[in-house]
Amino acid sequence: MSLLKAKTKVLLDTNALLLFGQGRDVFAEIEALLNEPFEFVVLEPVLAEVEKLAEKASVDGRAAKLALALVKARERQSSENVLSKLVSPSSKKRIPLKIVRGSRDVHADDALFATADGDAIVATLDKGLQRRLKCRVLSVSKNRISFIKP
Repeated sequence: MSLLKAKTKVLLDTNALLLFGQGRDVFAEIEALLNEPFEFVVLEPVLAEVEKLAEKASVDGRAAKLALALVKARERQSSENVLSKLVSPSSKKRIPLKIVRGSRDVHADDALFATADGDAIVATLDKGLQRRLKCRVLSVSKNRISFIKP
């Protein structure tokens, strides 16, 4: 039995990722809030929802394209860090991001609800999803990110 606590999974909803399009660094804001080992997780249905939005010629479409680029860059960087175990001494180690592959046919909210166990944290603006969840919730809004369920 390991004495080390497993990393908490911070599940990111579509609306949390779209905040990148408003000039917000969602990763940095969440990192500043949490004082425990964690990793960012993006579920396949959330990724599919963001990809669908990215096809549109709109403000949300541009935000979704930026979010996709940042998520994929963070995932790639996380994979490279695992393989190399090298971190530049002049830069802060980045919190890893994992994309959990699965069915794209499931609604993103249902996938988040099904995946979020007691140790998980879900970052979302969706009030209906927030009410359904039994785990900790980070409410993301235009102005701030904060815990609404401890």
